[in-house]
Amino acid sequence: MGLPQHQLQRNHQTDSVYQTTELQTQRNQTTFISLRVKLLLGFSMVFSVVFAGAFYWFYTFTTEKTISRLRADMKSTLVGAARGVDVNQLMALYKDGERNAAGFSDDPRFQQQLAWFETVHGIEPRSWLYAYTFGPARNNRRMGPPAVAPDQLEIIYLVDLWANHNPAKSVHFLEPGVPARVTHQVIEHGEIVETREIYTDKWGTWLSAFAPLKDTRGNVVAILGIDIEADYVLKVQQEIRDKVLVSFVSTYAVLFVLVYLLSGVLTKHLIELTESAERIAAGNYHQSLSFAKQRWFPDEMNTLAQVFGDMIDSIRTREQLIREGKQAEDKMRRELEEEKELNELKSRFVSMASHEFRTPLTAIRTATEILEQYGDVASEAKKQEYFRRIRTAIQNIDQLMEDVLTIGKAEAGKLEFSPVWLNVEEFCCEIVEEIQLGIGSHHKITLTSQGACQQVFLDPKLLRSILTNLLSNAVKYSQPGSAVEFSLACLDPVVRFTVQDQGIGIPLEDQPKLFELFHRARNAETIRGTGLGLAIVKQCVELHQGQISFTSQENAGTTFCVELPLRLEQMAEKS
Repeated sequence: MGLPQHQLQRNHQTDSVYQTTELQTQRNQTTFISLRVKLLLGFSMVFSVVFAGAFYWFYTFTTEKTISRLRADMKSTLVGAARGVDVNQLMALYKDGERNAAGFSDDPRFQQQLAWFETVHGIEPRSWLYAYTFGPARNNRRMGPPAVAPDQLEIIYLVDLWANHNPAKSVHFLEPGVPARVTHQVIEHGEIVETREIYTDKWGTWLSAFAPLKDTRGNVVAILGIDIEADYVLKVQQEIRDKVLVSFVSTYAVLFVLVYLLSGVLTKHLIELTESAERIAAGNYHQSLSFAKQRWFPDEMNTLAQVFGDMIDSIRTREQLIREGKQAEDKMRRELEEEKELNELKSRFVSMASHEFRTPLTAIRTATEILEQYGDVASEAKKQEYFRRIRTAIQNIDQLMEDVLTIGKAEAGKLEFSPVWLNVEEFCCEIVEEIQLGIGSHHKITLTSQGACQQVFLDPKLLRSILTNLLSNAVKYSQPGSAVEFSLACLDPVVRFTVQDQGIGIPLEDQPKLFELFHRARNAETIRGTGLGLAIVKQCVELHQGQISFTSQENAGTTFCVELPLRLEQMAEKS
């Protein structure tokens, strides 16, 4: 039977209002950043980028200009110094000059070259000159072992200006060395070569250049090097950074304050509207926007405030519709889910019961018919076999009925807990004997006991359900002839029952749902079962206020452990 047209329209309106509320809830859950903060962040980013660009241009431009000037001074100094070097005298010094004890030379030619370097240094105090020759290591004259292999190019230092100022920084006369790349370039091109970048060592920061020294035939026979102090460049860079930092901080602070004040004026009414909207969303519809009725120079904010006032009544009505519709929908959904679950349980129960009852009844009927027709000619052993099958089938029916009654009482909350003083060790022996005579006749069940288990306060009916189901499962899901270990331990404050089998195990994906009603593991579908046993075990354990746990690995067996509290004194007093 369909709903009336006006009811359908009302439900449609309710759904629309409910969807709008859901969207508002989602927006409220996102991270909120105010417009004022966004303006300040946007200003900070734009200002920082623009200022960084300007700083980078100025910093790069100034540095390049400074280095360019320094390179020009270095090159002009090196050109002038090279013109004053007597190349023939320098090479003659190399051929027959002698080193003194300090590692330099007292030869007048050495002193003359050093004096010329000193003259250049006096004109350009930042420059430090040195000269060296080069050649294959096997042909060079040197002091000490060669610096490279015999067939490789080696340099031999001759004169270094540092000998006059700081001998520790100076290379010694006839000291061998490994040529750098610039040395090869000077030899190859026969012209001045400069280092590309400023470099720093333990003596300071430098720019270097190298000029060829040619003999009378125009061959490059030696090289004049110059190191010029470049600390000035670093000082200029540091001064730029310091001044720009001060400028950035002061300018940014002033502009930040201005933007902050201006954004406060622009967002004041918007903040008030936002706060009012939040209170309306929380159910407080008594809002008063002071600027809603502003008469002088109204703007969009004033119009928006008036719209807010008109919306309040509409929101109140829609909220009532949403509440009523939501309640009706929730009630209907709960009823449908309960009915669906109930129908599913009924269907599963009917299917399970019909199958589980049919199997033992068929066994009883078959055994009875055989005994009736052939009992007079059958051997005594055969008769006993058929009688055993009948007893097993009856035991299965009895166990099934007991399980159904137990789970029914548990679901209805009528499962009673009636503890008595019990000799648990004897009780367990009886359970093992019953299982061994029934479905466990082809399995070896061993019982071990630990501790004083003669007087324990437990419910025998519930305990029987626990142990029977665990032992039956251990037998049912194990291969005939395999062992089932059943251990009992009375260790204050609990009594622990452990059942371990060597059966098919429980798949990992089935373990979380193992104690649910009618649930069976996927690898147990071909084995008879109701899916009630472990649900009953859990209910009985919980009535004892105990705990049940298990460990299992597929195809490697399962171990169940049940711990029930002794609580002898407290429970005895209650009884």
